[in-house]
Amino acid sequence: MREMLLKHIRLLRAWRNKTEGFTLVEVLLAAVILSVIIGVSVYAMNAAHISFNLTLASKSLQSEVRSTVGWIVKDARQAVSWDLANNNPTPSYIKFRQVTGWDTANNTFSLSNYYIEYTYNFVDHTIIRRTSDLSDNTIGVWTLNNVNNLPFSTLNSSGDIVPLNNSDLLTSKRLIVTVSGLSSEPDLQDGYSLTEEVQIRNG
Repeated sequence: MREMLLKHIRLLRAWRNKTEGFTLVEVLLAAVILSVIIGVSVYAMNAAHISFNLTLASKSLQSEVRSTVGWIVKDARQAVSWDLANNNPTPSYIKFRQVTGWDTANNTFSLSNYYIEYTYNFVDHTIIRRTSDLSDNTIGVWTLNNVNNLPFSTLNSSGDIVPLNNSDLLTSKRLIVTVSGLSSEPDLQDGYSLTEEVQIRNG
């Protein structure tokens, strides 16, 4: 009986030793490990969030620049070189009428009864697209945002890109449209630039 009692006492002590709580060192170590895991997780989530925002901002910028260039190129493809030249083009300004058909009597292009003009605003970094009738009354105005450069150039006789001017435009029949945009997202340091070359009709 005595031996059985001693055996039960030993088992009870062993069970109590196994069920004792963690020591202070073990608790602190666990807290440190947990803090590190949480910190790494938060950093990873923030990094993923920033990366997502930068990707979104980059795609938005590219879409905005492509849209601006697309507007100008689509309109300019319907211009005639002499009409564009007659309206005093500069690196920041073009004005023209679009081709509507062919004038068989005069053997030349028929032009629309309204003008399209693009004007670069240095202060606001925008391009204003304006349509007007032949008396210069405004029909409509559109603002193309986020343009950070002079958008218009042409080719000289050597094939080099030069600021837009009448002489080289009439010779090359080429309008070069370049738009460089910057993102409003401060962490996106790189901008986006797109250049398109338009062959102007020879009227």
